[in-house]
Amino acid sequence: DNGTLIGSHNVYDFHGEAQNVGMVQTWNQCEQMLLTSVDKAESVLLMDTETGSALSELSLRRQQKNWKMTVDSITPMQKFEQYKASKEFNLFGLGDGGKTVFALSHDSRAGENVEEFVIRADSSRKYKSYTFSCHAQTKGGHLVLGRTDGAVALYDAIMQSEKAACVLDGMPGPVTSIDVSADGSMVVWTTPEFVFFSCPSEAHWTSGVKPGGKPAILKLDVRREDLQKMVALETGRAEGGASDDAPEGEEESEGTDELPQWMPVRFDAGTAKDDAGTAEREIITYCGSTQLRWNVAKAKEAWSALDAREEGSAMPAPFYGTAKGVGGPVFRHVTVKDDIDIVALGDEMVKSLRF
Repeated sequence: DNGTLIGSHNVYDFHGEAQNVGMVQTWNQCEQMLLTSVDKAESVLLMDTETGSALSELSLRRQQKNWKMTVDSITPMQKFEQYKASKEFNLFGLGDGGKTVFALSHDSRAGENVEEFVIRADSSRKYKSYTFSCHAQTKGGHLVLGRTDGAVALYDAIMQSEKAACVLDGMPGPVTSIDVSADGSMVVWTTPEFVFFSCPSEAHWTSGVKPGGKPAILKLDVRREDLQKMVALETGRAEGGASDDAPEGEEESEGTDELPQWMPVRFDAGTAKDDAGTAEREIITYCGSTQLRWNVAKAKEAWSALDAREEGSAMPAPFYGTAKGVGGPVFRHVTVKDDIDIVALGDEMVKSLRF
């Protein structure tokens, strides 16, 4: 109300010491926030959204060797759980530079305090062979993890076995972002250069033999002419955004000027409610000043054709998305409600884009 700029607020821990924020996860119908701190890498701060005050601080350590554990990122155990009214939070997290996966359950009604939270031996797992870079979860609590080697690992019970139920590999890495549909039937992820899409079955989420093997991996592509316009736009060689209705093309985007360093990819329906029957309709990401989106139903059709392809037969046509300029370089975006994307354009403005 008094004109204070977003981002100029100071954030303090429970003792009043200034903190640099690592990441933010809303909770309890967005009335509370869970923050990781750059200054306290082993802690998670619970804060009041309205006042910005720290309600409690959890300092994490492992049970078995009394080690402190650094926190890289956290996500609800069940997708959309943060939009429900709850005084308890149940989280999955990555720690120790992507080497540790942990589960955390805490009751925020414990009162205002600083608490040492012990991650039990059966609630965390440290990996030596893999480094995880990002994670997402289904509504049923299954966890999908992106790795620095380019693989995507599906887990039904991450703490029970180090071995994933299914690993989608063979793609260049690292995986920079990942999202999964609420029912677990679709996974989308990015690497610095590409966007990939797959449709695992229920069997791929559980341990055991998988009928038919691993699901195919579809590359979500950009039309060559769109990519050239995007490159020109970002290098100042052209005015305006990429075409929203570019003509159909047959050429792959490979071989053109370099550009993609994809922003995190998301399904829409970011706040879907159980009683609304909302289903994912679009896949959205950004590259510089351009929004790229792919229709989910058509992506599934293209994936089905690829998955059914017999070895040695011709590859199906690439699946292209729709490109649209948004007026400035995007450095953050999030889907809200069922068809709105909120984007931050540099230091200038925040826009809401309705499809």
